[in-house]
Amino acid sequence: MGKIERIKLHSKLEQIAKRVRQKLKQWWTAKRVLTSNAVRIFSLIGLSLALVGGLSFSVLFPLLALPIAILVFPLVIAFWAYRLYSLHPFVRQLGSHDELRRVEALMQLLGMGEKAISLFLQALQAPEDSAPYGDWNGTWAHQYAIEGLGRLKAREAVDEVAKALKSNDAGLRATAAWFFGELGIKEAIPDLIPLLADEKACHVLCGSEKEQVTLVKHIAAEALRKLGEGELVDDFKRVLERKRDEEALERLKRWLPQYRHAIVRGLMNALSKSDVFSASQAAWALGKLNAVEALPVLERLADSSRTPFMLRQVCREVVSWLGLIATLPSPADLTSIRTENLPAIPDPNAIPKDTLPTPVTAPKEDGEAQKH
Repeated sequence: MGKIERIKLHSKLEQIAKRVRQKLKQWWTAKRVLTSNAVRIFSLIGLSLALVGGLSFSVLFPLLALPIAILVFPLVIAFWAYRLYSLHPFVRQLGSHDELRRVEALMQLLGMGEKAISLFLQALQAPEDSAPYGDWNGTWAHQYAIEGLGRLKAREAVDEVAKALKSNDAGLRATAAWFFGELGIKEAIPDLIPLLADEKACHVLCGSEKEQVTLVKHIAAEALRKLGEGELVDDFKRVLERKRDEEALERLKRWLPQYRHAIVRGLMNALSKSDVFSASQAAWALGKLNAVEALPVLERLADSSRTPFMLRQVCREVVSWLGLIATLPSPADLTSIRTENLPAIPDPNAIPKDTLPTPVTAPKEDGEAQKH
């Protein structure tokens, strides 16, 4: 075999080996995801059986309760260990309690490029709670996974990230808002507007190399500005910051045809703000917008003795007005009117003309009659 043939054979073998490695890597990633889901199901079943068995034995045989608890606890720990072992090492490191380890894992995954998207999605599918042992926090893993997906512009993760906008964790909500602003997804605007009144503090990266402390509403406002809704953000803030500013409210009404439900939700979220002035402004704006859907929340605040005096007075005023609107009859639904029994519109072309009298001709002039 000549030198040229050996080179060709060597390059062909390298190509075959590369394809085999890619297939094995794809198979191994899919196996890890399936294993994590299966282990999650079996861990829940095992934990339920352990709790039921422990309770029944503690009732029937009190002396055996302690030995059974000693046996069950290692089983629960073993289930958790296997759950986490099924995850990729970088994914486990994203959920570390140490910020430096989390950032290091994020940078290594970003260096892999698009190949890391599947690993970030695997982190989003991992358990969100903390492990009873070891270095694992599922909330951090989810937050850093969204961070990585945002930097990689992974649009295939939009549906998974959208769930984080309604999470109980402030950091997850803020990072998800940053994700949609970074990718320019305008469909998320109705879900971002209510976050303008979210004053929860959080630790986020949001494109930086070090975690920063901020509020969820600041990240949501920046995301909406990236999506081209900066004027809406300014109008919403003016309504909450200025005392009964009719001009600011009129400017906010411009957005009602598009985002009425989202704006009302945002103002309702502002009712629970620690700033009593802003909460009172939100209640006043809800009354001016005839937001009848906010009536139950306003009534609860108006009747509660824990509500600050200023906010309680405004809520009582707004409740009396919205109560009158709520009792008005609703407009008729024109689409429910049956038209098949109504008489049809007459067609002028369908009228028979053969029985109609012929038109009379005008008499001729005398001069014209003599000529003829």
